[in-house]
Amino acid sequence: MLFLDEAIKNRRSIRKFSKKPVKDGDVLEIIRAGCAAPSAKNRQPWQFIVLTKDEAHRIADAMKEWAKSNPLGKGTVVSSASIIQCAPVVIAVCSPAVKSCPRSDYISIGACLENMCLKAVDAGLGSLIVCDVDCVAEEAKKILGTKDEVTALFLTGYTAAAAKAPSRKPLVQKVRGLDLARLKFSSPDNLPEAYIGDKKFAFVSYSHADSDVVINDITEFKRHGIVLWYDSSVIYGEKWDDKALNIIKNPGCAVVLLYVSETSLRSQAVAREIKTAKEYGKRVVSIHIGDMPLNDYCREKTGCVAELLDESEKFISRSVIPEINDATEAVAEVCKNAGVIEKSGVYDNFEYEVTRGGIRITAYNGTSETVVVPSRISGMAVIEIGHNSISLNACIKKIVLPSGVSAIGDGAFSGNANLKDIILPSSIEEIGVAAFRDCISLERISLPPCIKILREATFRGCKMLKECVVPDGVAELGEAVFNGCISLEKVVLPESVKKMTEGGFFGCVKLKDIAIPEDIEGLEIQSFDTCPEVRVTAGGFRYENGKGFALNKD
Repeated sequence: MLFLDEAIKNRRSIRKFSKKPVKDGDVLEIIRAGCAAPSAKNRQPWQFIVLTKDEAHRIADAMKEWAKSNPLGKGTVVSSASIIQCAPVVIAVCSPAVKSCPRSDYISIGACLENMCLKAVDAGLGSLIVCDVDCVAEEAKKILGTKDEVTALFLTGYTAAAAKAPSRKPLVQKVRGLDLARLKFSSPDNLPEAYIGDKKFAFVSYSHADSDVVINDITEFKRHGIVLWYDSSVIYGEKWDDKALNIIKNPGCAVVLLYVSETSLRSQAVAREIKTAKEYGKRVVSIHIGDMPLNDYCREKTGCVAELLDESEKFISRSVIPEINDATEAVAEVCKNAGVIEKSGVYDNFEYEVTRGGIRITAYNGTSETVVVPSRISGMAVIEIGHNSISLNACIKKIVLPSGVSAIGDGAFSGNANLKDIILPSSIEEIGVAAFRDCISLERISLPPCIKILREATFRGCKMLKECVVPDGVAELGEAVFNGCISLEKVVLPESVKKMTEGGFFGCVKLKDIAIPEDIEGLEIQSFDTCPEVRVTAGGFRYENGKGFALNKD
C-alpha cells in the first residue's frame, strides 16, 4: 500500500492502457474508496455502473457520431471515445438527474472521483476521468438503462506507456494568505536543479513519501554550497534505477546521504542505491527523520536497508518538522570533509560566522532589491548583523530583519544609496556607529523600542530622511547623529534623552518640528545654527531663526 503523498504525486491521467486484465477485487476497492468521499449533507449523490465491453463501445460510438456534426468539439471527443474503447475497465459515475443543490453535489462527485484516482494508484493502476460523455447524455442513459445522469466515466487499467508529470503553475500565482517566501522550500515548485558536472557531489537517497522534509533539506544544503544530485524530475512509470545507480557509481559521487524513515527503509529502490554505494566504496551517511534508532525501525524485519550500514554511519538526526533543519551543520561537516561543499560559512548570498550561540551575518553578496535576512541558519538563530555587512550595495531597496536580531554593527547598512525601507524587529537592543550613514534614499524609519543610545553618525548623510521618532528609553544621541539630513522635518525626542553631542543636527535646514527635553545636556549655543526653522528652548538655550541665546540662569 502506498502512502498518501506518494499516491498524490504519482497519479497521472493515463490514455494508453495495456490489455492485462484488472481483478474484480481491485475494481470493488476503487468504488469503495469513491464511496468514502465527503459529500454535502451526506447525500452521497453517486451510483456506479461497471460497463460491459459492449456498453463501453456503444457509448464510444455514440460520441464519435456526435463529433461528426459538431466539429468544434470533435478532437477531444473522438480522442476520449477511442480511449474508452481500449480501457480494460470503464465505470460510469452517475448522479440524480434532478439535484436539490447542483453545485454541492458536483463538488461531492469530484471528491469521489479523486478518491478513486488515488486508490487506483495504490493498486498499481492508472486512471482517466472522461467528462466528454456529457455530449451524449441521453444516449448514455438509454444504453445503461438508468434514469440518473451519467456525470463521468472513470477508466482504469494497467498503463501501457509512462506518463510525464503535468506542469503546474507556481504556488505564488495560486495562493494568498500564506507567507510563501518562508514556506516555499517545502514545495517542489521551487526545487533547485540537481547538479550535473565534473565536481564532486553528494547523492541523496530517499523515499518520495518523505519529500516535504527532503526538499526542504536539499534547498538548505544547496544554500550552504553543498553540491548535490537527486532525482528532481521523476516520471511516473519510467525506470530510474539504472540512471540512479550509474550516478552512484560515478567517480564524482563522494558521499551518499540516506534519509532514514519507515518508508525509505522498506523501499526496494533505496535498498538498491545503498547496496550499490557499499559495493563501490561510497561513504553512506544516514539522516534520521525523527529520533527513532535504526534498530527500532527494523526490529523483526529482514532485508532492511539498515543492515547495509556500518555503525559509524548511523549518526545524524533531525526534526520531523520540515522547516526546522537541525542536521545541516553535521551534514555540511561531512560534505566538507568529502570535498563536496564549495565554501563553508555561506548561506545563499550571505556569509556568516557563529557567535555567542547564534549567527552573525558578516557579508551580503547578492543583487536583490529586497533583502530578507534569514531567521535561522544551520538550526541556529541569526542574532547579529555584523560591521559593514550589508553595505555599499546599489541594488538594495528594502531590507527585512528577522525577529531575534539583537545587535546591528557599525556601518552595517551604510552607503546603500537606493535603500528606501528597512524593517527592524523589536528585539534589537544595539545599533552601531554610522549604521545608516549615507543611505541617501531612506525617507522614514521606525526604531526598535529597546535601544538605549543613538551612536555617532547613525543617520549622517541620509538626505531624504524626513521624520524620526526616537523611542522612549534612549538616553543619549551621539555626535553628528543627524548630520547632513537636509530633508529632515520632524524629530521626536523622549524625556529619557539626557545628553546630546556636538553637531547632532548640523545641516538639517528643513527641521522645524522638534521636541527636546528641557534638562538635556550637551547642547551648545551653535547647535542649531543651520536649522533656521527650529524654535525650541532646551539645555539652557533658546533657539530661533538659526541663532542660539543663552538663558539667564537667574
